[in-house]
Amino acid sequence: MDRRSFLTALFGGAAATAIGGVATSQIAAAASAPLLERTALDELEAEFTQYRGPRHRRPRRQVCEVRRNRFGRRVRVCRWI
Repeated sequence: MDRRSFLTALFGGAAATAIGGVATSQIAAAASAPLLERTALDELEAEFTQYRGPRHRRPRRQVCEVRRNRFGRRVRVCRWI
């Protein structure tokens, strides 16, 4: 085994373990928030609205045509319009 890759994996694993411990402790602290605070946040009005213009969800269709590739063989080429 290569010494450099072994040491990189060893220190990388130790760093990932340390960062994972910090992340899980923060998640646990957030989960232990009082129930009243969490329900109050759900009842607040949204500060923004998501606007989707009239062309956002335009129906599309696939159009295929037969062309010749660079070797002269016929191939089907499809695109969405």
